[in-house]
Amino acid sequence: MSEKIKNILLEHRGKENAITSKQISKAMGFPMEDTQAVSRKEIWKTAEEFGLPVISCGNKGFCIAETDEEIKEFNDNRNKRVAGIRKTQDLVNKNYEEWKKKK
Repeated sequence: MSEKIKNILLEHRGKENAITSKQISKAMGFPMEDTQAVSRKEIWKTAEEFGLPVISCGNKGFCIAETDEEIKEFNDNRNKRVAGIRKTQDLVNKNYEEWKKKK
């Protein structure tokens, strides 16, 4: 299975050639879900197994990174997402501590 996904990904180099997880699900015969969780899991598993520089390209899908700029955009996007998660986590913990004091 990983070999087939690897071959699909190798045909999609650079973000202008990205393939959606839905398209990969169809090609692989995976269940068609709203989030395509099965194909996303297999994409990242394949990237790890074969050492592929796979990146997600927003709503365009997945591709093999070809340029430093593509890697920079990917990292910038991930860093923003992590910062947003941390901000929410900090807010919840702060509010919880304040909530406990009111009891």
